[in-house]
Amino acid sequence: MFRTRIQKILRDISSRKGRTVLVALSILIGVFGVTTMVSMGDLLVTQLNEDLDEDEIAMTHVYVSAVGRPMTLEENQAFIDRLSALPGVIQVEGQAIYPMDWRLPDGESFERGTVIAFSEDFPAVQLEPVSRIVEGRFPVGVAEGGQYEIAVEKRFANEYGVGVGDRLVFRGKEEVEWQIVGVVFQPYRTVSSQVTDVADPASPPETNMYATYEDAQAIVGFSGLSSFYARYTDYETARAGLTDFIGVITNETPYIVAFNLMDNPADNNLVRGMDQIANALDVLGVVSLVVSAFLLVNVINTIVVEQRRQIGVMKSLGGTRLDIVLIYTGMALAYGVIGTLVGVILAIPVAGWMAREIAPLTGTYIEDIEISTSGIITGIVLGLLVPVLAALIPVFNGTRVTILEAITDIGIAANWGNSRLSRAVGALPLPVNVRQALSNIVQKRGRLVLTGLALTLAFAAYMGVTAVFTSLNTTIGEMFDTFDYEIQMTTQEVEDYDAVRQLILNNVDSVARVAPSYDVSIELEGYVAPDTPYSGGPGQIAAIGIDPSSDFINFRLISGTGWENDPDREGVILNRSLAEKIDKSVGDEVTVRAGGKSYQYEVLGIEEWPFDMIFFDWAELATISGYLNEVEEPNPDGLLIDLEGEQDADAVADVIEQIKQLAAVHDIPAVYINQPQNEDDITQLATSFGMMFNMTSLVMAAVGAIGLLAALSMAVFERQKEIGVMRSLGAGSTTIVGHFLLEGVLVGIIAWVVALPLSLWLGNQITAVIEMDEIISFNYPPLVALQGLAGVAIIAAGASFWPALSAARKTVSDILRYQ
Repeated sequence: MFRTRIQKILRDISSRKGRTVLVALSILIGVFGVTTMVSMGDLLVTQLNEDLDEDEIAMTHVYVSAVGRPMTLEENQAFIDRLSALPGVIQVEGQAIYPMDWRLPDGESFERGTVIAFSEDFPAVQLEPVSRIVEGRFPVGVAEGGQYEIAVEKRFANEYGVGVGDRLVFRGKEEVEWQIVGVVFQPYRTVSSQVTDVADPASPPETNMYATYEDAQAIVGFSGLSSFYARYTDYETARAGLTDFIGVITNETPYIVAFNLMDNPADNNLVRGMDQIANALDVLGVVSLVVSAFLLVNVINTIVVEQRRQIGVMKSLGGTRLDIVLIYTGMALAYGVIGTLVGVILAIPVAGWMAREIAPLTGTYIEDIEISTSGIITGIVLGLLVPVLAALIPVFNGTRVTILEAITDIGIAANWGNSRLSRAVGALPLPVNVRQALSNIVQKRGRLVLTGLALTLAFAAYMGVTAVFTSLNTTIGEMFDTFDYEIQMTTQEVEDYDAVRQLILNNVDSVARVAPSYDVSIELEGYVAPDTPYSGGPGQIAAIGIDPSSDFINFRLISGTGWENDPDREGVILNRSLAEKIDKSVGDEVTVRAGGKSYQYEVLGIEEWPFDMIFFDWAELATISGYLNEVEEPNPDGLLIDLEGEQDADAVADVIEQIKQLAAVHDIPAVYINQPQNEDDITQLATSFGMMFNMTSLVMAAVGAIGLLAALSMAVFERQKEIGVMRSLGAGSTTIVGHFLLEGVLVGIIAWVVALPLSLWLGNQITAVIEMDEIISFNYPPLVALQGLAGVAIIAAGASFWPALSAARKTVSDILRYQ
């Protein structure tokens, strides 16, 4: 009996090769998706866990800017000792991370770089250190007898093709060549308040270079450390001690706190974030495989219906329900084996390649294409299990067929056309061909519901995701439209603002105007910072200082007039979300603390800006923060530079290069923000995430298209009599093609109609899940719905074309021979 079952399964599969290919292709796509997604997530999480040592991860990271003269290691050590004396602290260290352009000695242009130094000697660093030397050794400082030595990160070496023995020169210090003595690997993120990428405060690893503190200070010209790292007895003690830690830095050191990051070593931010992404990828992969099972349900159900008489004959010859179950689930398993085998083989290299390419975005590095055992096992298990489970319901229905029912089955029920639904279709004021197409859809609605469901889910996901990220891109555009300047230049030392401003205006032709600015983090009474990894500490809020007499900021005031009528007014502007959180409105007073003192300010206006923020007159903000020049007057730490006309990111980069060359000649260390480039980068990041979410839509749409193709192919086979009647009544090939194309497109349109409200709900859910509901105003652009309609129509028409063409090739003689 076993041999008989196997023979029937193999003969059924081989006799309908086209159907077998379609079903196997559907399962292949699903298995490919789940294997790829699970493998990617597993490879990335595994690599992160290998890279990161829980005992090396700092709990408290406070990022600062330095004021005044350059500070020595000994001076910084005194501050570190003071912080180490706080209750619960077991280790404190400092890092200096500053951008600095470099080039090869014979190179023509400078490349973006980041110089990194530690408060401890390289081998003695305990908190988030360089984890290993790949080649060479650590650099030795000039003061210790070194010969202008640096090390580079492995990804830097790979990016630029440099290694031990090569030499680099730095902008403004071209007279000295620095030799690479080591290639190192640092798995931890190198975050700094000096990094200019607003999308990510960590410097890219492929820009990182390492030197001793004194040598780094000579290269860059910075005043002091850019961060303090601390580890406590436990994470709860670290959170409880954050206020005191920041208070010591603010009140007992010359450093100004910019923001901070809390991290639980046992639940690291990087690993937790990657786990969330991996879980999302797993869900997307499983969904794609489940959707692919819809087609298998259709196919097995069709086979059971086609073979009702065979089932009756098998039962009359002594076949049991178990025999029938084993035969038809065996077919499903055979389809699964074919699709799984090919899907897993294709997914293995693709998953390894994608994990390697995505790794830098997740804070890790994968050198070679790796293989995920768990991804392969998951793909194989689900690829074999899901088809069998999907086949159980139609197979169970097939086992219920009696011998009498099987032998007397004559096809369509005699009462077809008498139901309310069929009468309603017939009464529709539509052309005959449209009514006939709808009638066929209704007649086989069980089969087409599963096909339509795949298309519905695909386009609900596509339209919902597209609407979310369209709203996000609109919000990003509005945010950057608030700033009416292209460049922000932040000096690393206290500079003569008027002199620097005039230097730029006199020597850079495309600069139209320059204004002062000052940004810092301050404490706001009544404010509770969001419980996110990045914050400025308890009650800390980002404060932006501008020149009220300039129009460099285009305020979108909800209430109040701000500085519109009187730029000399004393007071502040709050953004909308901040005003709601502290329950303040125009005319109320807010209390802020800076430099250990409290100050009261009137609220002059409420602004539409989406993130918690408070706007000051820059001079007032610099004064209370203690950012003063040598004559005790407030000094801006930044210059806002507006260029003539509209400039894109590349044109702004060219101007920044001119300013960098000018600043290097006059020994003015500074960092630069290219506003158009930041807007492009953030938009691209949002688009990339949108594409990642839409990968599932693409897989489901592909499965839905294959399902529709298979359903219509089966319909062509079943409806040969109908095609013969149409032929005998004079219908040409064009009419028959149009009829089946119309049927397929109608299925797509029905799926789109159902997907519309589902996509609206899904968009709101995605906005909440990615925690953007308080930042973006979700709206549903009509264009998104039209794109979805066009997309579903194209996919449905494409999937229907081959079955329609096959139907058109049927001749009356072919049909008579079939009958």
